Amino acid sequence: MLIDARKIDDFKTERKDLLPALPLVYRMVPILFYLSLLFLAVVGSSALWHSRVASQRYQTVVLESSFLQKKIDAAKTARADLEKGIREAADLENWVLASMPLQPLVVGIVRSMEEDSNIVELTLERDAETPSQLRLALTINTESDGQIDRTLKVIRDLSFREFSPTQSVDQGNVEYRASLLWRRSSEAPPMPEDRAMEVVTP
Repeated sequence: MLIDARKIDDFKTERKDLLPALPLVYRMVPILFYLSLLFLAVVGSSALWHSRVASQRYQTVVLESSFLQKKIDAAKTARADLEKGIREAADLENWVLASMPLQPLVVGIVRSMEEDSNIVELTLERDAETPSQLRLALTINTESDGQIDRTLKVIRDLSFREFSPTQSVDQGNVEYRASLLWRRSSEAPPMPEDRAMEVVTP
C-alpha cells in the first residue's frame, strides 16, 4: 500500500531552529585564523632566513676578526723583532764607537817620552763589556819629574780620562796604573788616521 508523501509530512511537528544564524563577524573568524596562519608562516620564514643570514654574517665577522688579530699579532712580533734588532744595532754601534783603535794612544804615549825617558813596560787591557774603558799599566825609567804629566796630557788630548790612578817608584822606575775611559764627544768620532795626526809630537 502506497502512502502519499504529503500525508507523511503531516505527522511531523514543526519546530523552531535550535540556534539562530551566525552573524557575519563570526563567519570571518575561520578566514582570519587561516590568514593568521599564513602570516605566521611568512613571518617565520622571513625570520628564519634573516637568522641564517645574520649567522653567516656573524661567522664571517668572526673569521675576519680572527684573521685581523693574527695580522696584529704578527705585526707586534715583527715590531718586537725590529726593536730588538735596533737595540742590538745601537749596542753594536756604541761598542764600535767606544772601542777606538789603541794605536793612536800607544803612539801618543811613545812620542810623549823625552830623551832621558824610556818605556820599560806598557800594557793596555780593554774591558770586554765596556770597550771604552782601558786598564793602563805604564813603567818608565826617567829622570824627569814632569814625564808622567807630559804623558797624561797627551792621553787627555786623545779624549781619555784617567780614574783611580796610582803611582809608585820601584828600583828607580816610575810605575803608573790607572783606568782610562774614552769620553765620546758630541761630534762624530775621528777616524784612526785623524786621531794619529792629533798625537802631540815632542
